[in-house]
Order: sequence, then structure tokens, then C-alpha cells
Amino acid sequence: MTVKDQKGKVLFTKTKEYEVYDLHLPSNKGGYLGFDDWDLTAMTHIVENALEPFETDSEIYVALLKEDTKSVDIEVSFSYLYEEGGSAVISKVNKTVEFGK
Repeated sequence: MTVKDQKGKVLFTKTKEYEVYDLHLPSNKGGYLGFDDWDLTAMTHIVENALEPFETDSEIYVALLKEDTKSVDIEVSFSYLYEEGGSAVISKVNKTVEFGK
């Protein structure tokens, strides 16, 4: 999430990462044709700070603004990090909030 003022100056930014691990442990059943590391049914699904399919999450953040702020642009995106340095944006929402005096 990024919040910018009417001049484009970044006022607030926040990133949250969800993590899910699929690991093959010695206690797991043997994999198909001996390919233990490639058989997803033979892996242990470890959910740590995860967002499962069709599950939602909600957060509230407070961004302190200067008194002369006339408007802010808020951009929130949900990205899939498929490898170190590689990601794809799944969904993005932009909203402008104007303040009157």
C-alpha cells in the first residue's frame, strides 16, 4: 500500500507478506515413482502467516497527514512473489481522497 499527497510525495507505505511452504519431510509418504520432492501429495503444507485460497484479510492503517494536504492517492496491490526478484501483480486498486476546508 502506498499513500501519496497531491504533489506525488510518498507519505506512507506498508508491505505485508503472506507465506506458505510445501515441504517434503521424512515422515511423509513416498512420492509417485520415487519423485518425493515433486509429488505435492507427499508434502507437508505449512501455513505461517498465510492467506489461503478464498480467504480474506483486513488491515487498518493510520497515515498522519500535514494540515495543508488537499488530497491523497491510495494504491493497494496484491502481488504473487514466485521467486526472489520476480513477482506478478494479481490485483490493484487506486483511490483518491480529497479533503475540503
